[in-house]
Amino acid sequence: MSYAPSQDEIKQIANSFLLAAPPGEFFEVVSDVRGLLQDDSIINDTAPTTFRKWNTDQMLQVRSPNGGHEVLITQYGEVNENEYLDPKGKLVIQFDHIRQEVVGSRPIAGELDSSVEDFRSAFDEQAQEYANEHYINGGTTVYGAKKAGDHQIRICISASKFNPNSFWTGRWRSDWACTFKPGSGQIKIEGLIKINVHYYEDGNVQLSSETKKSIQVNSGDAATAASNALKAIRRIEAEFQQTLNDNYTAMSDTTFKALRRQLPINRELVQWEKLGQYKLGASTKQ
Repeated sequence: MSYAPSQDEIKQIANSFLLAAPPGEFFEVVSDVRGLLQDDSIINDTAPTTFRKWNTDQMLQVRSPNGGHEVLITQYGEVNENEYLDPKGKLVIQFDHIRQEVVGSRPIAGELDSSVEDFRSAFDEQAQEYANEHYINGGTTVYGAKKAGDHQIRICISASKFNPNSFWTGRWRSDWACTFKPGSGQIKIEGLIKINVHYYEDGNVQLSSETKKSIQVNSGDAATAASNALKAIRRIEAEFQQTLNDNYTAMSDTTFKALRRQLPINRELVQWEKLGQYKLGASTKQ
């Protein structure tokens, strides 16, 4: 007896495909999933929620209407389901999740915590300098808030590169929470780094990496705290990238080679077009 999934199960399966879409390929996956469904309403009913979750998880980059800097659409800057903080530009951006574009903006009206703004601004300056130096196609947004009496500065970094002509796309995301008491003590830094790369020429291969990091550095005034925190983040991210490079170099020299067919005993490639001239045995002398 065949099994027929319910409408709720079909919606869940369809949404899981959409949320797993590689960077830069979301609308292509939406189109493909629509082609598998008999009823478009299955996607249409959940599109606002699903599109919003994918956009914020991916920390999409948009251009600020005030200053032209990059702003990230993240869960940490969400004012409501269609409005997102641009702390650097002192704006609330209105974002259309279906079209993935900015449709308006308004001045910030109480959404920023003024008691942490000096520190947030100092961290923002250091983070912008770091992102501009190391992430050519990236951007950063820095948020600030009070948490249980401590200052918490959150640094989000997102960088993407899409090359459909060569059949690959990729995105780097990192999220750093810096918690401290201003002026003294230590800054507790907890981070999450995510990388997703998709290569799809004559196949479908994805690199998906996610790792958590933590460290403590000295605090101080706003400028000192920001400098110490960003130096630590620079070092951690550089070490992580180098570790990835080393691992994949080792895999190329060992794991991938083990998957390939070995050369013949004479260490020469078989010339298949001359296969008829080869003889079995030790030259099969007559």
